[in-house]
Amino acid sequence: MLFEPDDQRRHSRKRTKTGDGKITSEDLKGIYSVQRHPEYLNGQATEKQLLSRFLKNFEENGVVDGVVTKEEFIDYYTGVSASIDEDGYFDLMMRTSWKL
Repeated sequence: MLFEPDDQRRHSRKRTKTGDGKITSEDLKGIYSVQRHPEYLNGQATEKQLLSRFLKNFEENGVVDGVVTKEEFIDYYTGVSASIDEDGYFDLMMRTSWKL
């Protein structure tokens, strides 16, 4: 397991501005940058549109409401981790991607 339960709670709170463990596009602004995304660069999409689209990836099996719950986050990364052979690489990817 990447994080023990206490670590999961602490990191979940770190990802959210409100500390409620739910991720919104506002929470992503300080973590996920769209500045080099081709659609942002050519003016086809705004930062908010791209962040919302990114959040939808997590909500495929849940409620699509622009808010990613802890369960949706775990479900998404359970699928991602299954495709990565090395636990160490998955751990590094998570820490780098989410600035943990």
